[in-house]
Amino acid sequence: MKLTYYLLLPALFLLNSSGREVTIKSQTLETTLEFEATFIPEQPIVFKIEPNQWSQFIISELVQHGTSVKKDQVIIAFEAENYQRHLAETKEDAKVRAIALAKAERQLADLKTNTPRLLEGLKLAHDRAKEALDYFTSTGKALQEEEAIESLKRSQRSLSYQEEELKQLLKMYKEDGITEETEEIILKRQRASVKSAEFSVKKAELTSKWALEKTIPRQAVDLKRTYADALLAYETGIVNLPRALEEETLAFTKTQRSHTKLDQDQRELIDDGKLMNLKAPTDGTIYHGKIDENSWSIEGTSKYLFKSGSVPANTVFMSFIPTTSTLTLQGAISQKEVLKLPREAKGTASVEGLEESNFPVTLTQIDGAPNTSGQYGLGLSVELPKDSSIVTGMKGKVRLVTYRKENAISIPPNAIVRDSEKTTVKLKMADGKHETREVKTGRSVNGNIEILEGLEADQVIFIPGDTDPLSKDSVE
Repeated sequence: MKLTYYLLLPALFLLNSSGREVTIKSQTLETTLEFEATFIPEQPIVFKIEPNQWSQFIISELVQHGTSVKKDQVIIAFEAENYQRHLAETKEDAKVRAIALAKAERQLADLKTNTPRLLEGLKLAHDRAKEALDYFTSTGKALQEEEAIESLKRSQRSLSYQEEELKQLLKMYKEDGITEETEEIILKRQRASVKSAEFSVKKAELTSKWALEKTIPRQAVDLKRTYADALLAYETGIVNLPRALEEETLAFTKTQRSHTKLDQDQRELIDDGKLMNLKAPTDGTIYHGKIDENSWSIEGTSKYLFKSGSVPANTVFMSFIPTTSTLTLQGAISQKEVLKLPREAKGTASVEGLEESNFPVTLTQIDGAPNTSGQYGLGLSVELPKDSSIVTGMKGKVRLVTYRKENAISIPPNAIVRDSEKTTVKLKMADGKHETREVKTGRSVNGNIEILEGLEADQVIFIPGDTDPLSKDSVE
């Protein structure tokens, strides 16, 4: 890149023995900036595969680089067999998942209904066990013990009655002196009744003893254990049953969330099917590679842009230029150059191969920050003829006017004296004497200093001790 300064009208010089007298002449001052730029469409459309689920994009059809296409023409197609198979499997899985989710939902509903019932049952069992224990402790135990003792006493009384009756029969029949057959039968029956009563007493003694020593104490133990078990079951149920319901609810929510996510994945997979055939949005030209606001690059795409090649996801691999798109020029310059560049600079662009091409250009955009190479991107509008043969990617040499001033005054820098307070020159007066004149300086152009205030054309300044010519017409 080259920065060129032009001094269009040189000053005139007069030499004398003590230095040099220079007659000031007005002139046009101009500086330009030259750099290479690339022709880029104003509104390119880039193609990038951005799938949500599917990852295999193997090319089956491909429009070649530089091909003109019509609207809705397929520009790239991908093999879809594996995709269709995977989609079918996900749809089958979705049916299975829907059944499992319905079952889980039913189980949760049943648990919500049964949990209060189970708690109620445990509470009822606890209350009944407590009532039974309380009744046994307060009443039942004593009543059973009393009943066991009374049962023995009844048996003993019954034996006593039978024995007394037998005694009386024997006494009565003995007094008669003769025992008839009927009397023998009666006595035999009575003796049997006594035997039966004796056995009843023996049995009552054993039963009463067993009830008092074993059955009633064991019942007390059983009732206490039944109550303790019922209490433990009730207290455990109060804690665990709601937890089990909560755990089942959370598990169902998780399953439902997973089901929703998988359904979303399936919808995204279906949407990814739209990427299997990419069509031209309008009439235009296909470019392999990436066209951005500064350049066009095909680098890297040659590794996969061919039949059976695999296009990587989330990578710009192809660009589309509508036939209605206007070409612009895009370039980049250094920090030093960007600081000298007016925001609406104008100039011309020439194209190698087009003899004497000189297309008007206007600066339209300057990046506010440098790129990774420290360069600042530029955008320029360019006026091309309707039948121009220039296409995207061609290079142009841009020449921008960075400064221009008509009827400007400039003098050699050694004519200027600077101190902390002012800038002055030696001005020759009409009487031939030199007077110190304060001036205001501007740009440095081609080795000379622009004078903004303090001097006029046709005035003569004196440069002590300088006998060299002022400058050349131009300095590169």
